[in-house]
Amino acid sequence: MITRFSAAMTSDTAQRLTDHLRRADGQEDCAFVLWRPSTGATRTTALLTEVVLPQEGERIIHGTVDFTSAYFLRAAALAADYGCGLGFIHAHPHGRGWQRLNAVDHAAEGSFAAQTQVITGRPLVGLTFAGTDAGFGARIWQQQAPRSYTPTEAESVRVVGGRLMVTVNHRLLPVSPATNRQLRTVSAWGQTTQDDLARLHVGVVGCGSVGMLVVEALARTGIQNLSLFDFDTVEEVNLDRLLHATIRDVGLHRAKARIAARSARRAATATNFQATPYELSVVEPEGFAAAADCDVIFSCVDRPWPRAVLNLLAYAHLIPVVDGGIAVDARGGRLRGAEWRAHIAAPGRACMECLGQYDPANVQAERDGSLDDPAYINGLPDDHPLRRKENVFTFSTSAAAAQLNQFITMTTAPGGIADTGAHLYHLTTATLDRHEDGCETDCPYDCMLRELGDDAPVTVIGRHLAAEQARAARSREVRRWPLRVRRAVDDILHRLV
Repeated sequence: MITRFSAAMTSDTAQRLTDHLRRADGQEDCAFVLWRPSTGATRTTALLTEVVLPQEGERIIHGTVDFTSAYFLRAAALAADYGCGLGFIHAHPHGRGWQRLNAVDHAAEGSFAAQTQVITGRPLVGLTFAGTDAGFGARIWQQQAPRSYTPTEAESVRVVGGRLMVTVNHRLLPVSPATNRQLRTVSAWGQTTQDDLARLHVGVVGCGSVGMLVVEALARTGIQNLSLFDFDTVEEVNLDRLLHATIRDVGLHRAKARIAARSARRAATATNFQATPYELSVVEPEGFAAAADCDVIFSCVDRPWPRAVLNLLAYAHLIPVVDGGIAVDARGGRLRGAEWRAHIAAPGRACMECLGQYDPANVQAERDGSLDDPAYINGLPDDHPLRRKENVFTFSTSAAAAQLNQFITMTTAPGGIADTGAHLYHLTTATLDRHEDGCETDCPYDCMLRELGDDAPVTVIGRHLAAEQARAARSREVRRWPLRVRRAVDDILHRLV
């Protein structure tokens, strides 16, 4: 039984629906859609994959709208052939924002929920289009008893592409009460935009030098729900770059994800703030499922395997990924140059593989453990990207700012512009390169894997030995503490979570 539900579509699909449903004569209209599931740890998302427009005579417009059984059966058969679920969308021409079902709509959708389940094997997804502002509402019809189906309302519907636009169910995701803590932030883009930003569920994968800065900024901006992923432990070599980490954290072998959650709670300006740490890699099944619950993800990792996983989430599961990275040229122990980049992986934009952010040939090398084998790494050329570890806090702040700027541009569209392309900044020449093209024509992510969700025919997750070893090492160290210390730490962590 699905208890948490959302829906998502590309901006192309949203535009096609808008063009059809927003009629010049102001009357209602309808259409069927096909959908595939994206299953997270606690939330299921219906990914709208195709619009099945009505043919001549398949619906009757008379102020309100009705459809013929022939139209329903044609769309349901198409869904069954493609292995998809069936969705039905109708317009409220004068509505704005989230639209709930009225009694007439409830009876209409409920009348064919059972048939949909039988023909497609998946529940009916109902959607509502608000004609005034092109907002979407959604629900999923699930069987409660024989011949009895009840709708479960979605929390939100997101539209992904050049811009991320989310229609939120105010009843399930209420707005955080306004306080003076966000006064200057709200003055930049207004309360409505702030409310939309605050209710995004944002994931940060990698709580290292860049990720910790991103977490701090998101918490102070007023984001209400953060999921923080990192399996690693704070070490002394991290202290020159890791915000909020101390020598005490090193001595206590604290997980980076827990330090990120602790610092986020201290910095948060939202009154109903939640930061959930995951001592996991996103390549592990549990980490992947938790990431699939997010609306947008920050990629603050430097390894190929997690980037490949996040690339799949961006296109197959329609979760935009804000990615970035740093490269420092310090040959001979002298700084010669540095670069940092930031971009967004999402349908219609260039993916991380097409941008050269990771080499797919190295993904398998990481999966089989080679990238954690010193002999393998030492055998690589000195200038190989996998051997370059130089970084300083200043460059981390610049990379984090670049990623945050991409996020704000995508969500607020300043001046009506949401997509300014991928950015690459060169420190030595103080120049910025912009890549505004999409993926290569043969890219599998934006061409073949888009919107497939759980049905994507690739396996990207698996055991991550380095993550397992890091967690095991922390556990061994904790067992060495006196019993009273362990109990005190457990009590603190319980109260924080």
